[in-house]
Amino acid sequence: MEMATKSVIIGGHTAKKPLLAALLGGFLFLSALLSIFGLTGVAYALPLGGVGEFTIQFDKLNGQGFKMYGGMAESGETKQTPVFVNEIKNASIQGLKISKDFEALGLRVVIEAGGTVSIDGLVQKATQINGNISFGSLTMKENYVGDVQNPVQKAAQEFTQGADSISIENGDLKTVYLFQQKVSLPGMKVYFERLK
Repeated sequence: MEMATKSVIIGGHTAKKPLLAALLGGFLFLSALLSIFGLTGVAYALPLGGVGEFTIQFDKLNGQGFKMYGGMAESGETKQTPVFVNEIKNASIQGLKISKDFEALGLRVVIEAGGTVSIDGLVQKATQINGNISFGSLTMKENYVGDVQNPVQKAAQEFTQGADSISIENGDLKTVYLFQQKVSLPGMKVYFERLK
């Protein structure tokens, strides 16, 4: 008896249901983790970055110890994106809403706080900042950087802006990185919306 062997190439495809189930399971796990933060009310050293651009919206932010300078950051689409690096020593925020669109899935993930959010050690890298902003004791200055050749380091050190206090109303920021040494998110909700 002679057996013939024949190579067969089978084309692959993505099984959408298991993929969506795995992604939604991951999001639910993330939601559960964030809910634990919501129950305790406090999270420490919470970075959010490398997921591409996301949106931060709020009614009002009051902060102390503000500093802004230029820099570069990695985003979901590019390795080197020009950003405004904002540092605030202490901040309180009313009406905070953070959202991230996942267009391939047709979903938006939303994290919302129900009360006043308090943050210590905020570092945020924004590609766009909109809102009504006021400063207390604003200082803008150009700094001599010597023979610094790296354009990113030069931009970050050459021009700085600082203020004792900052207030932003109707804030709408596009950002690629967010870090807080300590954050309190009272009444936090995490939910999904369908993209239109």
